[in-house]
Amino acid sequence: MRVREYYANDYEEIITLFYNTIHSVNSVDYTKKQLSAWAPDIESIKKNNKLDERLLRDYSIVVEKDGIIIGFGDVDDTGYFDLLYVHKDYQKKGVATLIADDIENYIRCKGIQTMITAASITAKPFFEKRGYNVLKKQIVESKGQSLINYKMKKVL
Repeated sequence: MRVREYYANDYEEIITLFYNTIHSVNSVDYTKKQLSAWAPDIESIKKNNKLDERLLRDYSIVVEKDGIIIGFGDVDDTGYFDLLYVHKDYQKKGVATLIADDIENYIRCKGIQTMITAASITAKPFFEKRGYNVLKKQIVESKGQSLINYKMKKVL
């Protein structure tokens, strides 16, 4: 596995990974309607360039294996760990740990002392094992659906 920076030409592969991960991995914790509000369809996500713009602006990385992107993560310069997605076929193989380690090291090198994330129900145990503490349970509204996530904090 190889960690590298995100490039604009990764966008289509990232969108497919994002959509497929949400609709398979997160399906144990969210309903189909909630998943569709979160990630409606690949074409809709592709047309929304805000994700690509954010990935290019922030510190965003991908993990590749055999030339295929199997995970990606993103953090802004305030220490807000916004995105962490791992390909549905590479769950529990150390990909998320690789991404989180890299992102936390990046933030530590910038002199930032704390990291914040909004973890899904599915991701919450992963972040807890890494030392993140729940600050509060949140209900996020998206396209008429209520989705639960957890605002979490880690002191580096």
